[in-house]
Amino acid sequence: MASQTVTQTIIPKLSLEGIDENNESAPTWMKALHKKGWTIVPNVLSQEKAAHYADKCYDWLEGWGLGYNRHDASTCKTANLPWHIRGGLYNRYGIAHEQFVWDLKSEPALVDAFAQIWGTDELVVSYDGLNLSIPEASRAPTDPIFAPWPHVDQSPYRTNLQCVQGVLNLLPNGPQDGGLTVLEGSNALYTQLWQQFDHKKGEKGWNTFEQQALDEEMSQWLEQQGCKWVKVCCEPGNLLLWDSRTVHYGSVPSSTNDRFAAYVCYKPSVFVPENARTERIAAFNKNDGTAHDPAIVRVTPRLPPEDHPCYAEAVRRPIQEPVLSRRGRQLAGLEPY
Repeated sequence: MASQTVTQTIIPKLSLEGIDENNESAPTWMKALHKKGWTIVPNVLSQEKAAHYADKCYDWLEGWGLGYNRHDASTCKTANLPWHIRGGLYNRYGIAHEQFVWDLKSEPALVDAFAQIWGTDELVVSYDGLNLSIPEASRAPTDPIFAPWPHVDQSPYRTNLQCVQGVLNLLPNGPQDGGLTVLEGSNALYTQLWQQFDHKKGEKGWNTFEQQALDEEMSQWLEQQGCKWVKVCCEPGNLLLWDSRTVHYGSVPSSTNDRFAAYVCYKPSVFVPENARTERIAAFNKNDGTAHDPAIVRVTPRLPPEDHPCYAEAVRRPIQEPVLSRRGRQLAGLEPY
């Protein structure tokens, strides 16, 4: 994976206090987020609206003119798709700033779910990408692409809650259809995990750019403490949420069904430092993407490296500036609340 620009910031401590399972006023899904480290918010979008956004995703893939056709199974192969990673993760090409992506991220019910979590509707959202996984019939079950890659999107040096990550599901998602797999309960053992394996951090220490991979021994230790792996299955329009300390990974479909989902993460505007606000605006103006946490700017440039197959086409591909409502511009961090 290409290197990314990293900006270190000091983030105030966040908390999910008051939404535990003993809080009768909290919705069921929010109690589950506190107790298990992950949850599903059902019917955030109607199935019709989810299908609309899925159709836009198909349009985007076909719009590259590389040979992919959603109606022709013989075209469902990597050679006919733009360059991506992990079987279908797209965070280049300005995809985070496509009009349909901003329309999706401005959906009131989606924003409201995060407003309930943080107790404020003054939120900003990440410039995140999409997962558009198209199964390939030629892939053998032993293909390394199916291997788990457990990780957290938070530095081990930050043991308190940093953010709540999200995936808005757009297509039916069953056990073999790829998607989010979480190590349930691992968020509660976050501090102990890194203390237990302190000897593995190496001379340079743990990662500081808000992501850390786990090896097999670490995962097994968490399982021995009672954590269990759960492949999350859900319907179109459902929102998957997880504590940023919960160990997880995205799996590639082993079925013949496509997996389409949007990465969404909102955080209170008050927790975005001034330097991050400035850098977010710069990233927006260049059609760059960012990592999951809206308050920590880790830039993914619009263009892939020059030696990637889609570089020339990405340069030629026109970028249409999205038209945002005032609410959309606030969520993007372009206008203050």
